[in-house]
This record gives sequence, structure tokens and C-alpha cells, in this order.
Amino acid sequence: MDHIRKIQSHMPEGMQAAVFTDPANRFWLTGMHSSAGAVVITRNRARLLIDFRYYEAACSKVRNCEVVEERDRCAQILAFLQEEKIHSVSIHTGYVTMAEYQAFCGKLTGMEVDASGQLAQLIEELRAKEDEEEIACHRKAQEITDHTFSHILNYIRPGVTETDISHEIGYTLTRLGSDDKNFNFIVASGPNSSLPHGFAGNRMIQNGDFVTMDFGAVYHGYLADMTRTVAVGKISDEQKKVYETVYEAQERAFSIIRPGAVCCEVDRAARDYIYGKGYRGCFSHGLGHSVGVEVHENPRFNETCTDLLHSNTVITVEPGIYLAGRFGVRIEDMIVVREGGFEDLAHSPRELIVL
Repeated sequence: MDHIRKIQSHMPEGMQAAVFTDPANRFWLTGMHSSAGAVVITRNRARLLIDFRYYEAACSKVRNCEVVEERDRCAQILAFLQEEKIHSVSIHTGYVTMAEYQAFCGKLTGMEVDASGQLAQLIEELRAKEDEEEIACHRKAQEITDHTFSHILNYIRPGVTETDISHEIGYTLTRLGSDDKNFNFIVASGPNSSLPHGFAGNRMIQNGDFVTMDFGAVYHGYLADMTRTVAVGKISDEQKKVYETVYEAQERAFSIIRPGAVCCEVDRAARDYIYGKGYRGCFSHGLGHSVGVEVHENPRFNETCTDLLHSNTVITVEPGIYLAGRFGVRIEDMIVVREGGFEDLAHSPRELIVL
């Protein structure tokens, strides 16, 4: 899983060097988490510039590039590029701020700063096709997530609050081995469940509620992402109908997922079914997104993405129906696209659970 070598072997003709300053790509390239630093890559060498806070840890952990303590980023990048007789450096336009771009242009004397977007496109394509080691990390993260869901089913009852449930999910994920103690997950109940990103508040769970939980563990930096909606006590026929519609919409999307499928067509399979059941306007987010070292990556299942699916892309399938001020339902599974179809990494039941 040497991603620096992967980039070096895929650099297009004319790309002499690349610099990455964002945390996600620094981690993807080096396996080192940090809040600051830069990775500079040429066709033959790579260097991690990292400040004193992380320098000792990086020296012991990072094996696929040189580690240098950062003191003056632009001056050190310039010196490295000059050593390599480089005259052009590409930046990741999706992450570099205007201030960083202006600093690069002003301080990398004699260097052309390529902000064409080709580096962003390259890294997106490479990160979308994960190897089996990366997929194994997702699988372990999902296993922790599934165990947490099983645990939380015994915790949800009338009288506990959304915040209580959220805290219990967070504690359980960590106890079971999740890397990240601050994963920003969703717990929304009753009328709050009509908010696709309704974060936990002090509302108490009541009989007749739907409770939507969107959460996931992190294992060795790779994420899981799953949503389940459960019912508490007796629910209405309308609530059951909405749940069954979302379930079937997900099934219809599953039925056409395979390498070569067009992302917007997978979205359409679920969306047209939901709209055909009378819920037009009640499902306005995309059907899914890729997952890697960030929870939202590309390609995506939505109405406009014309990317083709490739084997070993990890992506979510998450249809939903949201009736404003009343209730909502979402079901989300994280899958791996495989030859002939897909592998569902989630093993938590998708059928309606009534507690």
C-alpha cells in the first residue's frame, strides 16, 4: 500500500512534481496523521515536511519517503525541487487555499505552479480504486460498526434522549477499537428524523418514533458509514409504507451495481422508484458517495455524476424519504464494487426493526 510509488507510476507526461498540504492526502500518502505538514513528490523522490510536534513520531513511522523537520515550508520545497532540477510543481486545487496558492506563486522562485486541476483528478482516480489491504480496513471498521448497532438496539427506549444514544454509540465505537473518538454521526428521532443531517439533541425518544442513526467506525484511518432507521413501539401504516419504499429503492439500486455502471443511472433506479410511489421532492440528496480516508469522496451516486463504476471502489447506497416536520427514513450500506456486482460490507439487518 505504497501510495507514493502509486502516484509516481501514474504521473502524466509533463507533471514533474506534486505537493500535498491537506491532512487526508498526507495520511493517504504516508500513513501519518498530523494537523500540519506537506508532502512533495517527484518521479524519483518524496519528502515529508513536518513540524516539531510530529517529527519524532514521523521518523519512526513513515517509511516510504524522507522525513524533514519543517521550518520554512516554501523555502524547503524550493530547495528540494531545485535539487531535483524541477521547474514545475502541481498543487491539489481542491484543497489548497488562495493564500497558500499565492504563497507558492510568490516564493517558489523560478517554478511554474500548475493549478490546472490535473493533480486533483489523478489523486481522485487513484484513491477511488482501493487495494485489498485498504478494503480490509473498511471491512474491520464496518465490523465494529455492526457490533455497535447490535449493542445500541438494547439501549434505545422511551425516555432516553438522542444525545444519550449518540454518546453511547461514540463510547461503544471507541471501546470496540475505532480510531476516531470524534466521528460526527447523526441521531435523529420522531419529527427530527425528517432532517437528513439532524444531529442529536435533548429530545426524548417516544413510542411511535422512528430513530435514524448514521455513524461509522474508523480503522487504521479507513472509515465505515452506515445508516439504520428503527421504530420504537407501535408505528403507523404510513410509516411502514415509507420504510418499505426506501428498502425497495435500495434493492433496485443494488440490482444494477457492477463495474461499468453509470453512477447517475444507479441513482435513478432508486430515485424513480421513490418518486413513482408518490414521494417526489422527499428525496433530495444523492444516493451515495465513495468512502476512503474521508467519509465523502468521489465518485458519487447522484443525478449528475456520469462516472463509470470500477472494481474495488468503496461506495455507499443510501436512499431516504423525509416528510418535513413528521418523520424520515434512511437506509445506508457501504459496499465494494466487485466483478459481476458488489460485496456488501454491512451485515446489520436492513429489514424494519421495531423495538
